[in-house]
Amino acid sequence: MKRYFLIALAIIGLSGGVVAGERDMSKLTCKEVADMPGAKPMAVVMWVNGYIHGMARNPMLDGDKAHANAEKVADYCKKNPDATVASAIEALSKS
Repeated sequence: MKRYFLIALAIIGLSGGVVAGERDMSKLTCKEVADMPGAKPMAVVMWVNGYIHGMARNPMLDGDKAHANAEKVADYCKKNPDATVASAIEALSKS
């Protein structure tokens, strides 16, 4: 249990400065993520990964699979900058 708490703290620390104020992550566009400076896009990716795993009640993280999925989303977003990150994930989950 302590291990999951430490992981959660690390993720919260990474994502703390992703956007100013509160943000509806379901409306975040690919272009907005691409325009974020530094490591902030990675913080968004980690947040999304945690959200999806939380909804599935799956506490496990496969780093290789997460990286491969992030690259698929990045490729989709490059081709569809006005798409939301949520719609990119949804489209890729159906393919």
